[in-house]
Amino acid sequence: MRVEPRFRDQIRCLVLKDRRAKALDEALSPGDRIAFNGFLVSFVAVLLAPRLGDRCGIEELAVFSDEVAAAHRAERRPVNEFVVEEVLREVYGVPLLFLTVPVPPRTVSAAGAARGLSPTNTQRPSTRDPSRPL
Repeated sequence: MRVEPRFRDQIRCLVLKDRRAKALDEALSPGDRIAFNGFLVSFVAVLLAPRLGDRCGIEELAVFSDEVAAAHRAERRPVNEFVVEEVLREVYGVPLLFLTVPVPPRTVSAAGAARGLSPTNTQRPSTRDPSRPL
């Protein structure tokens, strides 16, 4: 596995709550993101072995994921509980959430359309005619 110093730096920033973590995350290319995610999963596996043991079921992972999310909320830090649980599932080799829950194509299409019509979207101009009701 390719481990670049910037991946270690990014994890250090995450652990120490350094503000550079977000910039480092945004700077990852799609290929680097895949490599970083693999490194992150390995890193988390090493840290979790003493706490959760070698074998852990979905129920135990869900409880631990809830504990992690609650700790983040108590510190008023943003947390994506689905990502936390997905990393834990990857570490322990249990079925992944994002691969087991199908997303209907119409949902993806509707989400894309909603982003394009959003008045707060600064990335693209709105294609909606403001004189026509929604």
